[in-house]
Amino acid sequence: MADASFDAVVIGGGQQGLVIGNYLALNGMTVGLFERRHELGGCACTDSTPIPGFIGNPHAEHLGFWNSPCNQDFKLHEKGLNFIFPEVMASMAFPDERCLVFYTAVAWDKETGEITPNLEIVGKNINEVARISPKDAEKMAKLAEKSFWDFFTAVFLHLYNPPPLAGEPDYIESQLNEPESLLDPRYPFMTEYEIICDLFESPELRTYCITWNHYNFVYADDVAPIPMALLWLSTIFGVSGLACAQGGTHNVAHALQRALSEQGGQFLVNADVDKVLVENGSARGIRLADGAEIEATRLVIDATDVEQTINRHLRDVQINTDIRRKINKLRHDRGQPFWGHAAFHELPQYRAASWNPDVGKARWLVMGDPDPEYLFREYRYRAQHIKPGQWPPKMYPTASTETQWDPSYAPPGKHLALVGEGCAPPASWLTEREWVQVKSEVGERIIAEWQAYAPNITPDNIIGVNIGTPYDYQQRNASWVDGDVQPPSIVPSQWGKYRPIPELAQYQVPGIENFYLASGHHNVGLIGCSGYNCYKRIAQHLALKKPWEGRMI
Repeated sequence: MADASFDAVVIGGGQQGLVIGNYLALNGMTVGLFERRHELGGCACTDSTPIPGFIGNPHAEHLGFWNSPCNQDFKLHEKGLNFIFPEVMASMAFPDERCLVFYTAVAWDKETGEITPNLEIVGKNINEVARISPKDAEKMAKLAEKSFWDFFTAVFLHLYNPPPLAGEPDYIESQLNEPESLLDPRYPFMTEYEIICDLFESPELRTYCITWNHYNFVYADDVAPIPMALLWLSTIFGVSGLACAQGGTHNVAHALQRALSEQGGQFLVNADVDKVLVENGSARGIRLADGAEIEATRLVIDATDVEQTINRHLRDVQINTDIRRKINKLRHDRGQPFWGHAAFHELPQYRAASWNPDVGKARWLVMGDPDPEYLFREYRYRAQHIKPGQWPPKMYPTASTETQWDPSYAPPGKHLALVGEGCAPPASWLTEREWVQVKSEVGERIIAEWQAYAPNITPDNIIGVNIGTPYDYQQRNASWVDGDVQPPSIVPSQWGKYRPIPELAQYQVPGIENFYLASGHHNVGLIGCSGYNCYKRIAQHLALKKPWEGRMI
C-alpha cells in the first residue's frame, strides 16, 4: 500500500515543476510536488551573500518570467510577486570612456499581461547608437519599421508553445521564409559573429551584441539556434524587459508555491525521488530515497534534468537503448559562468558617465574592449581554459548594481552588485584543488577589471565579494550537470524539436504512458515556458482546461 496518493505527482520543485503543478491543480487534481533540496525554487533562489546583511540571486537574475501567462492565470501579483523594470535596460562601457546605453522601452500590465512598446524610447535607443555609428543606427531604424516586430512576435510564440508537430505552425521557420523578414535564410548556418557582422558595422555595437550573448551562453564562434543567436536584438531596442523580482528572485517560487497551496496542492522538501514506478507500461507513482512510495492515480511529471530522469528515475525501466545513448552524449560545454556578488559602500563612478551619465544605472552593465575579432577568434577558448594563475588577457565582466532599484538587497546606505564573467570551464575540466584556487582568484580578477572602468571600486570601498564557479553550481543542484546552469548546452542539435533529443522533445518517453517531462525543454532561463508548454501537450491528451484559448499565448 502506498504511503500517500495524489492524482498527479511532480518530481522537482523548481520553476517548471511549480508552474505545471499549478495548471494541473487548476483542473481539480490533487497534486503532490517532491523536491530534493531543502527549499523550492531551483534556479529561482536568493541567498545571504556575499556576507550577512546582504542578499543576492546565485542563479536566475534577469527575469523574463513576467512574460509567463501564469502571472495572470494565478494572479501572482496578489501573492507577493512584484516586478521592477529599471529605467536603463542595458549598457556597455568601453575603455575610451564612451558607452552604449539602452533604455527600457516596454510597459507591462500585470493584471492583463498586455505588453506595450514605447516607440519614443525605441527611437531614443537608436539615437544612442547613432552617436557611435550612424550607419548602424540607420539599420536599426529600418528594422524598427516592421521586420523586428514580426520577428519579436515570432520568438514570443516560439517560446510559449511546444515544438511543432506536423500541421502546427513553426514560427521561426515562417520568418525564414518571409521575404520581408530580418532573417537571412543563411542565418541558421552562420556563426554568431557572422550574423552580427552581417547586421552591424561598428566594433562597439558588434562587441555589445557578442558580449550580451556570453551571458546567455552563446559565443561568437558558435552556430546557435536563431532565437538565441539574436537574443541581444530585443535589448538594443529596449523591449526585452529585463525585470527583477522585488525582494529577490526566490519570490517567484514563493508566489507559485502560494498559488499551488491555495488550490490544495501539497509539497515536500528534502524529498529525494529515487525512481519512477512503472507497471505494464504506465507510470503509477514514485519511490523516495527513504523507501516511501507515492501513488499517482493519473500521471507523473518529471521536472528534473533529463539525465536524472533517464539514468536514475527510469534506470530499471525498459526504454529504447538509443534514447539512453543519446542522453548520455548530450553536450554540456556551454552554460558555465562565473557568477556572484560584490557588496560595497559607495556606488560605482564610471568613467563613461562623461559620455552618458546613465551608464551605471543599467539593469545589465558589461565592460570591455570593442574587439569583436578577439571575441571571435580567442575569447571562448581562453576563458574555457582558465587555470589557477592563468587568466585571459581580455575579460568582459558584468557589474549591475541592484540596490539602485531595490534597496532591500543591502543594509541602508550600502550597495550590492551582480558581478561575473560569461564564460568559464565546465566543472570536470579542472580538479577540485584547481577550482578552489580559481575561486580564490576570480573575485580579485573581476574587481580589478571593474576598477579600470569605475576607479572608486577600491579595496576600501569593497565590503565583500563572493563569486561562484561551475564547480560550485554542480555541487548546489544536481540538475546543473558539469556546472551547466542552463542544461543542456544551447546548440542547434539540442534545441526546439531536437531538445533535448528528438525522441523526447514532445515531453514524453516513448513506451511509458501517463509520464511527462517538464525539465529545461525548448528554452532556458526563468520564464516558466517548459512547464507551461508541457501542460499544453497534457491538456491536448487528457482534455484539460486550456486557458490560452482566445489569447496570444
